Amino acid sequence: MSSATVARRIRRGLWQRPVRGTAVLQSGVPTREQLVEIALVYARPDAVLTGVEALRRHGLRRVPDTDAVHVLVGEARRVSSSAFVLVERTERLPAPVVRGDVPVAPLDRAVVDTLRRCPDRDEVRALLAEVIGAHRSTVARLRDELEAGSQRGSGLVREVLVEIEDGIRSASEGWARDLHESSDLPTVLWNPKVLRADGRLLGRPDAWFDDVGLAWEIDSFEFHPEGDDATARRRAAFVAAGVVVVHHRPRLLRADPARVIEEVWSHYLLAASCPRPELTVVPVSEAS
Repeated sequence: MSSATVARRIRRGLWQRPVRGTAVLQSGVPTREQLVEIALVYARPDAVLTGVEALRRHGLRRVPDTDAVHVLVGEARRVSSSAFVLVERTERLPAPVVRGDVPVAPLDRAVVDTLRRCPDRDEVRALLAEVIGAHRSTVARLRDELEAGSQRGSGLVREVLVEIEDGIRSASEGWARDLHESSDLPTVLWNPKVLRADGRLLGRPDAWFDDVGLAWEIDSFEFHPEGDDATARRRAAFVAAGVVVVHHRPRLLRADPARVIEEVWSHYLLAASCPRPELTVVPVSEAS
């Protein structure tokens, strides 16, 4: 078909030209899958899908919201970003993995490429919590990927990786950590293993004040997907073992931080007035 015919049909609104050198043979809005195909056609021949769309193809859910389709091409290429297509030239063009006939960057690279462009701390926390919590990657691997690539936009990602090393496993726990650091509350451990005297696991509280044996739970259904019944059983097991438990909904951490700090302090003093339970605690940094 001649270029003149294509141009005429585009002018008449029968077809579309979303980016230079491509045409969509329909008048309706292209689907997300079509936009990915358009981006790869536009940036061919060596284009590799990365960023949010790559993460979706790796099966991740907690990804930032963006309209851009991010693709990688070789450093020597002279193709530039256009419309919704974000083109990044790189000396480290990865060997792609194939997901549904689409060449996709390996998971660690796609995570780092996504988060270097994400300014929202909670979105960074959520994605890293999903990737590491599901054992799809590790702090060490992601840090190596950060070191190997561009340093632009890496500061926030590095900060959140430190949080994860400390035991933070969700955005809501990150809010609790921020609140704790802004307060005069005593030292706390995040997501440690709490063991009974015989070595059996009692539970993993979101936060633990070890000097008095106080558990602090952040009751977020999203990050406690086992449901309210399992959460209640875990709390009952702590109480039966002599542990004082304080719990808060994530929204209260933002809506009324002063109240949260006051309630944690009151429970801390209650726990301090009782004999500390005979429990052993293994911090995240020492847990296998």
